[in-house]
Amino acid sequence: MVEYILGNYLVDAGKITKQQLAEVIDRQDSVRVKLGLIAVTEGMMTSQQAEEINILQAVRDKRFGDIAIEEGYLNKEQVEKLLKKQGNAYLSFIQNLLEADLVTMEELDWLLDDFKKINNYSNTDLEDIKSDDVDRILPFLLPEEAQGYRELIGTVVRTMVRLVDRHVYVGKAAMVDSLPVEGLALQRLEGAGGVIDCFAERSGALLKVCSIFGQEKFTGLDADALDAAGELLNCSNGMYVSELSRKGQFLELMPPEYSGIDNIDNICRIPIFIGNAGLYFVVGKLK
Repeated sequence: MVEYILGNYLVDAGKITKQQLAEVIDRQDSVRVKLGLIAVTEGMMTSQQAEEINILQAVRDKRFGDIAIEEGYLNKEQVEKLLKKQGNAYLSFIQNLLEADLVTMEELDWLLDDFKKINNYSNTDLEDIKSDDVDRILPFLLPEEAQGYRELIGTVVRTMVRLVDRHVYVGKAAMVDSLPVEGLALQRLEGAGGVIDCFAERSGALLKVCSIFGQEKFTGLDADALDAAGELLNCSNGMYVSELSRKGQFLELMPPEYSGIDNIDNICRIPIFIGNAGLYFVVGKLK
């Protein structure tokens, strides 16, 4: 998620192109983050110290962390902490940008400050984004009126990351007056505090989701494609309802439906993206 949140900012700022962003993200799954980059971004070492160790590695058959300990820059506990961060999506994204010569370490702090300023984010917000943790990112993407939907939305996004595309990301949500009326799959979760939620097309992502999850190449949002979207919704809602039941709250899942209804209020519309294609996840309270 973080790679697109920050990557789209870099595209909008004219720092990189959409094609360059796509190429960087394509490398995301196959690149292991270098320990030196993590140490620098964590403030444990300077760029100059990390580069010194990179040079020493050319003449010493030792790992970066071992040399850093020998040179007195890090201790064993710090190296172990850094090793645990090598799968971090933010650091992987930054490393790919650096290796492609699209940004420099000197530019990075300025770019992150500008990103915060443009979006009115705090330092804490930025750290939440860097974590790539849906539960930490969602609170400042949702309006106050929609904070009660956070657990449900988080379940949907995590399910899509696991079952559809690991680079799914979420945009800022908005409160709206009604559900979409076409090209959607919806489901009622009935009971005390019941809600209704749905997937709706925006700019091609719902069709892509249907094809990936349904394991079939759909050419349009026909009944078969929407049935795949309904099954994905049912899968996600099932996990959400199961978690609620463990807390003593019980909702009943109704079969997925494929036409709009109007007996809901407090409707929140969340844009979800796969690459440059988008769809909406919409949730509201049953009247």
